[in-house]
Amino acid sequence: MNGGAVEMDKRSRGRPKNDENNSPAAKALRQMAKDKAFFDRKSHTPLWVQFKNALADKIHCQVLLPDMRLPSEQTICEIFGVSRSVVRMALGSLATEGLLYKVARTGVFVAQPRMETDFLTSNMSVHADLEARGYTVTSKTFEFSRVKADDAEIRVFNLPKDGTVVRIGRIYYSDGAPITHTIISLPGYKVPDFEHLDIEDKSMFQLLKDRYGLVAKRAERWFTAAMPSVEVCERLALSSDQPVIAIESIAYDTNDMPLEFYRAYYNSAVARIHVATSNGDSASN
Repeated sequence: MNGGAVEMDKRSRGRPKNDENNSPAAKALRQMAKDKAFFDRKSHTPLWVQFKNALADKIHCQVLLPDMRLPSEQTICEIFGVSRSVVRMALGSLATEGLLYKVARTGVFVAQPRMETDFLTSNMSVHADLEARGYTVTSKTFEFSRVKADDAEIRVFNLPKDGTVVRIGRIYYSDGAPITHTIISLPGYKVPDFEHLDIEDKSMFQLLKDRYGLVAKRAERWFTAAMPSVEVCERLALSSDQPVIAIESIAYDTNDMPLEFYRAYYNSAVARIHVATSNGDSASN
């Protein structure tokens, strides 16, 4: 045995052999690969997002169990017939969301489940208290298009002057009475073709997660008293001298970059906004 071989034997001695082909995770992934339905190569949704969502589903369903070690990137590429960049982006996004964790020089493992929600919505936080008390909250979309960003959107998303946003305007109703006038803005470069999706009765954040692999992790909100414009008064069936609560909210993604800019007028004459605090943290309903 030459010196190099001796040195190689010393380095590897005592380490457990990683038989990737027979590991529980490899078997689960090979079974998963038999179902070709989760990869739609004609879809506008990137392959890495499709792969990431499929893996996340297997983690949530406990097909991939906590602390289970995944095969190497190369092995995963061979199992699913995709490029390393697809695998790397999917695993990186899942690690950012806390579904996977990496151990240096050891590998990638399935994380323990966390006691928290995967995404948040500004709309639900404002109206959840009404629904919890038995009221029916519905919505009607009055604007949905890709447009040139206004000054506020340029500032929030740090866009160039000719940057675009996808803007969604909705009126929310509580038992048929208009309660909230909202404008939701998404940075255009992050959501290609979003304006062509069916958004009726769908959560913006669920669409962002399923279509683009984007997840909101935190939000900041500001509340002020305001006198709404004539247009807003008409949509909310308000008199011109009736004040409302103006709400601004910025939701941030897992990289702490602005993902959603939410501007709303809330008619507190229909229902109050309830805010509860505990141990220095606050949450609005």
